[in-house]
Amino acid sequence: MMPVELPDCAWQHAYVRQALRSRDIGAVFRHVQQYGGASQARIAMAVGMTQARVNEVINRRREVVRLDVFERIADGLSLPDDARHLLGLAAGRERRTGGPAFDLASYPEVVRVHQTQSAAAQDIRGQARTASEWDVLAVTCRRP
Repeated sequence: MMPVELPDCAWQHAYVRQALRSRDIGAVFRHVQQYGGASQARIAMAVGMTQARVNEVINRRREVVRLDVFERIADGLSLPDDARHLLGLAAGRERRTGGPAFDLASYPEVVRVHQTQSAAAQDIRGQARTASEWDVLAVTCRRP
């Protein structure tokens, strides 16, 4: 698979940042089409989907929900690390940043790291009391 590569600045637009935060892959694919001139077939090849599946996602007839598919899409679209973070993914193998618009310090609600599960649970309960809507992606790393 040959990735689709857009310049890092392509991932700084407010609407694409919001699409990444909400995991609206159809909007991300439309952005890649409009900004990068990539066809549905080209996007499909890059992200390991069929052109028909990409079309369904673009036209909101299908939604991406599996983590491995989000990872494949991020890799296939060469998302910079900060864009990957907004999508809820870990940094890629290659070190890239999307520029100042993706400074995660500007979005403290996007990423939180807790040393223990109990600290995470306490923070989540506190956030849930005041939030009308929220998403949680939890990852546990065990040291050998």
